[in-house]
Amino acid sequence: MSYVVGTAGHVDHGKSALIKALTGIDTAHLPQEKKRGMTIDLGFAYFKHQNGEPVGVIDVPGHERFIRNMVAGVWSLDMVLFVVAADEGWMQMSTDHLKVIASMGIENVTLVISKSDLVDDEMLALVEEEALEQFLDIAGFIPDSVTVSAHEGEGIDGLRQHICNKLDGSVDDEREDNERHGHLYIDRVFTVNGVGTTVTGSLCGGEFAVGQKLYMQPSGREVQVKSLQSYHQNIELAKPVSRVAIGLKGIKKKEVERGFCLTCRKGASFVTDELIVRLDSQLFENKCRNNSEVEVAFGTFNTLAKIFVFKGTNLARLRLKEPASCFWNQRALLIQHGGSRILNCGAIVWSGAVAKSYRNKLYDLLMAMPERPAWEDYVTINMSLYGFAKRGEQALDESGYKVCGEWLFTEECFNQTYQQVEAVLKQGQIDLSAIELSGKVQMEASPLTAVLDLLVAEGKLRKSNEHYSLGCGQNEAQLSQTAKKILEHMEQAGKQGYEADKEKIPGAQKELRNLVRLGFAVPMEGKIYYLASLYEELVHDLLQGYSEGERFAISEARERTGLSRKYMIPLLNRMEADGWIKRVENDRQVLKAFETECA
Repeated sequence: MSYVVGTAGHVDHGKSALIKALTGIDTAHLPQEKKRGMTIDLGFAYFKHQNGEPVGVIDVPGHERFIRNMVAGVWSLDMVLFVVAADEGWMQMSTDHLKVIASMGIENVTLVISKSDLVDDEMLALVEEEALEQFLDIAGFIPDSVTVSAHEGEGIDGLRQHICNKLDGSVDDEREDNERHGHLYIDRVFTVNGVGTTVTGSLCGGEFAVGQKLYMQPSGREVQVKSLQSYHQNIELAKPVSRVAIGLKGIKKKEVERGFCLTCRKGASFVTDELIVRLDSQLFENKCRNNSEVEVAFGTFNTLAKIFVFKGTNLARLRLKEPASCFWNQRALLIQHGGSRILNCGAIVWSGAVAKSYRNKLYDLLMAMPERPAWEDYVTINMSLYGFAKRGEQALDESGYKVCGEWLFTEECFNQTYQQVEAVLKQGQIDLSAIELSGKVQMEASPLTAVLDLLVAEGKLRKSNEHYSLGCGQNEAQLSQTAKKILEHMEQAGKQGYEADKEKIPGAQKELRNLVRLGFAVPMEGKIYYLASLYEELVHDLLQGYSEGERFAISEARERTGLSRKYMIPLLNRMEADGWIKRVENDRQVLKAFETECA
């Protein structure tokens, strides 16, 4: 299993020197970093786990001015090495960094007392004691503690062994609880000769493979993995959690930004410019003023946002300046606009705008959630509000719900949706796409499509060329090539009818019976077949304007339909068999008016 760890702590407390001692890699890559001897942007290195797997290491900036880069570095970490210099002890940025670590929900932390060669044993003991007290006060737990000297190399081997043991013993269960589909927040974008647009980031939640199609969020644009590299090795398959460089096909460098998210499924994340965050008041005393502007950071993304705190709750609505890709229950930080002071933090518990009629109920449901909610809580809230919810990645008890692809519905909501769709299609007498139906039944296209496709599978609707209509049948894409060929000839024949005996297509009789059974074709006398849609059109043309009990002559029928007598008689006989009309002497009497029936 792959892991990624990172550093945290006050500026100039020896984080970069510690990483170089652990890995042999100098993480400074910017000229300003080398000149000033200070980490500004994220730095990356790795060492080999005792099992041979690489352990990625992220060097995080310590200076308060680069707090956004610090947030971008810790979002994906399996473990944090919290560094405190023995010669300076606990400092202000030590407090701020620990608050960030705690706010991001990271509990697998080891305190590393660095520069131990600069002080005596008594001073070491005092620094360690103070740091552990700070951990207990701020984060609510006491971490393991290791003392090292990067300059002398003392304690480095022991720290490396400690990291491996700690990762193996504590990470697996946590990942299982928080697993999402494969995703990677981008932290760097550049161009490589012979490869093209290349991005780097920490891969979490699932695997990426060469040749795989991914989605660049928030745009939803489809891209393809051209190449993969991890820890300076070209690979075919990248596994979580690991540092990965991805060569992308189908997108230019200028079209990619830090903070964008690559996902293996288009609907794996929320793409939105409006969020509701449940704030953690115990970590920060800074209050956010209503309708003020703050900076919000999650993953490697950050942007400005207007904030609205709901009175009497710890819920805040954020209207982002630009759309973002995020995940439910993902941790987010609120930073002072134009500064580096952290105002608050919390978990993303809702995405997207909420109609006023639903807001009070939603706020009550969000406030009632447990402190550590599971995906099941999100599903329950959606069911209470709307009657449907996304299934998500984790196993749920789905008994009592109607399963529609990636969505769950209550039986009541599913049946009500079907009734609404049926009424719309009856009234319009026209095939409609999912998007068109979405506006008419007031449901988002994605869950509605799941309902429509299940109704097709159950034989209650038909689907052709992404349009839905009433009647039995399946999607034409599911038919055999022979059946598709017959339907094509049937369409070409039009009102002249498809005469099966005149064409010698192997297996045609079997396929014709199947097409009739599925509702694509209607058989007439003399082995003549019409497309079901054409038959419905002819019935409509013939009966339109007639009331139940009225009569019409064959000549009137021919005038209305444009059919010759050869095809008119089979049509009338078929309509009689279907209960539309009955023969009275030489006329036909209407048994049911077309407008009152399902076409």
